[in-house]
Amino acid sequence: MDQVVRDVASLIKGKNEKMIIGISGHGASGKTTFAQSLINVLGKEKTNYINTDPYIVDSELRKNTLMSYEYNGRLHESKVTACHPAAHNRYALERDIQMIKKSLDFYTIGTSYSKSILISSKKQINIIEGMSVAFTDLSLYDLKIYLYTDGETELVRRSERDVFERGMDLNYLRRTHQERRIQYNVFMHELHKDFDIVIKNSNDNYMLKKGK
Repeated sequence: MDQVVRDVASLIKGKNEKMIIGISGHGASGKTTFAQSLINVLGKEKTNYINTDPYIVDSELRKNTLMSYEYNGRLHESKVTACHPAAHNRYALERDIQMIKKSLDFYTIGTSYSKSILISSKKQINIIEGMSVAFTDLSLYDLKIYLYTDGETELVRRSERDVFERGMDLNYLRRTHQERRIQYNVFMHELHKDFDIVIKNSNDNYMLKKGK
């Protein structure tokens, strides 16, 4: 991963202008780790960072919202996951990105798990990271980076994160994982074609599948 991060950082530094960078991918695809590594290389004093989790519709609401969709010739019915565009307040995120473009200072959305922070117009680089990015107007970003991984790697990562950090029931996670991957394939994965840089990764390595 280190080399990929350095290559992307060199590309950004070479622009020498204000930039808005969108980093997206499915849950546990490694996008947050990648974003934080990129910020460390670019310098926190030069970089604004917005994690888009606060723009995702409340999980309790999504659990009570069922939808139907077809996959490999079979009809599925399941709750809405964050792999679906309807699970994201994308217009609110686009509004905040427009504020960056207009060089306005503002505070991010604050939640019980994420403090509100100042987005400063004085900083040159702006990184917007999270699943919500993929469902926004991609023309808003100067550079778009997409990360993805296989289903087994995602399950291992989600088991470590969602069970130990977020208190999710392991059996529930395993039971719903396959349907979540199906929704990802139906509603989200095709969007990676519209990104400038695409990175496939596992716990062992990072592979650049598409780059500038």
